[in-house]
Amino acid sequence: MYKSIYYLWFFLVTIQTQFIDDDSSDPLGMDEANLTISNTNYPHPIIFTYNVIECERCNFERLNDLIQPNTSYIVKINTVYAYDFRIVNETNETVCQIKSYKFSEHGSYQFESSCIINQIEESGYYWLPVIIGMSIIFLFIIFTQIWHHISRSPRCARFLPSFTQQELINKDSFIQLPRTPTTIVNDSNDDIIGTLSSSTELRLVGSTRLSNNSVRITKVLPKRLRSLDTFRGLSLMIMIFVNYGGGGYWFFKHSVWNGLTIADMVFPWFTWMMGISIVLSQRSLRAKNIRKSTIFFKICRRTLVLFTLGIMLQGGSERWVFIRIFGVLQRLAVCYFFAAILVLIFDDAEDEPYSSEWPIGDDVHQPIRIELTNTLFHFWPQWIFISLITLAWILITFLPKFENCPQGYLGPGGKHEQGKYENCTGGMAGYIDRLILRSSHMDNHPTCKNVYDTKIPYDPEGLLGILTGTLLCYLGVQAGHSFAHATRIRRVCAHWLISGFICGSIGLALSKGGQSDSWIPINKNLWSLSFVLILAGLGFIILTILYLLVDVWNWFTGEPFLWLGMNSIVIYVGHEVCSNMFPVQFKVEETRHWQLMTMHLYGVMFWTIVAGLLYRKKTFIAI
Repeated sequence: MYKSIYYLWFFLVTIQTQFIDDDSSDPLGMDEANLTISNTNYPHPIIFTYNVIECERCNFERLNDLIQPNTSYIVKINTVYAYDFRIVNETNETVCQIKSYKFSEHGSYQFESSCIINQIEESGYYWLPVIIGMSIIFLFIIFTQIWHHISRSPRCARFLPSFTQQELINKDSFIQLPRTPTTIVNDSNDDIIGTLSSSTELRLVGSTRLSNNSVRITKVLPKRLRSLDTFRGLSLMIMIFVNYGGGGYWFFKHSVWNGLTIADMVFPWFTWMMGISIVLSQRSLRAKNIRKSTIFFKICRRTLVLFTLGIMLQGGSERWVFIRIFGVLQRLAVCYFFAAILVLIFDDAEDEPYSSEWPIGDDVHQPIRIELTNTLFHFWPQWIFISLITLAWILITFLPKFENCPQGYLGPGGKHEQGKYENCTGGMAGYIDRLILRSSHMDNHPTCKNVYDTKIPYDPEGLLGILTGTLLCYLGVQAGHSFAHATRIRRVCAHWLISGFICGSIGLALSKGGQSDSWIPINKNLWSLSFVLILAGLGFIILTILYLLVDVWNWFTGEPFLWLGMNSIVIYVGHEVCSNMFPVQFKVEETRHWQLMTMHLYGVMFWTIVAGLLYRKKTFIAI
């Protein structure tokens, strides 16, 4: 199977994507439109040149040969990207320019000599498959919510099969009570029980008097942070849809180079959520009095399994010399290892004094000073380490000068900058990978290849990105610390929202609001600092919303995303292995957006139902 996937991959790599096709006799396909160029007003021949907007600072290319006066020329043009057009005469003098023109699929357009492009025939229903597809997903979510409530209604129980309460157990985010729970102190002057049972607070086990003016309170976290599983499942659903093709729409594909699309968000969110799971998992293990050496071996085993599984899923060749070493699971494995070791070394045991002492009073909840100490300042050694690796990424990226590439180059090479830095794809990140991993162990078809015509390989999951990936994972660790140590729901939400605002603001500032010509552009291929900060900020905000909806207010059960999130590794491996197998996916004779959308949504629903069946059978598999 791996060999067949390799041949398919090799075939796709060798195909050169053309934005302009001068053969207009065939019917229009997906993402195509007709453009008629008429030279009726100029007394001299003209040449139509173009540049794709995504190809930043690239040279204009000729669309056609000389168009003589009073003649027309019809071309078939790709509608995925916008274009800059420049019309020149025989001596290459600019006659007129058209900036950032975007064509619609299956439309017919005509260029007139007055330097205007007019649409002469209406385009197709480009957005209709997206609207219908999203409506189907929305209706499916509504159906699962209605079914969940009906199946648990006493009035409907006699008409439905019996349902048992789902027991959600997963070692990644399961928190147990201490072996010797303390007893609540209930003096007549201290209404501790009434305060602890408030519906707006996180539930606590109880408190033990340490002295005349202080108590120790141990918090009971929910058995499962269902909002985290819901977020993970939502990300996995998007990932499956994107990996299967996203209906052929450009915004469900990865960015060409700089920028951010829906497809770019999923993998970083998994990395960020993994940090939260690390905190909750290790707290659970320590609550069971498991030794640090045992936890260390668990971390090493999980890292090795994830890394090996990633290499196996990539396949590509039976010969080691052609195997791509790094990929999605490999990046997750390495970032997990560093973040987990950091937490293992510097996080204290659950019963140490820093986590739970404050004065007795009318309000027994932690003062904000103690809470900030427990969630942020107490972990200063971890922050020093994370700051050092962030500084290392900045220095390695911007200071060295290598080969014929300028200092601090962050571009895609190829045609970028008029082709002056053709072999500088990815700057230092690409150079380090080619030096250490060698080209044969890298991704030979990066997302910038078709647009920028890059000549050398570049791997978006390469070595240098591990540094910023570890930063992203640790920001998830910080979210886990906030959840584990805060005693009020509103404080958990405040911590997350403030952290999200800070991360997002720094990321936007570094990228100057998302501009390519900025200090550090938003770039998924580089896993740039601005990219990971903005994605972490979005992660904080989305988890806060889901936490309130799923865990606090119970307005949303999390299904069907919860099903996927509870068995994420199994579903991920399954969708990768069976991506070209019937009945999971199948080929269509004619390629249209509605056909691809139908097929790819079917793949998403297939794995969602599989996850639902596993959830119903209480089968949860983790590494």
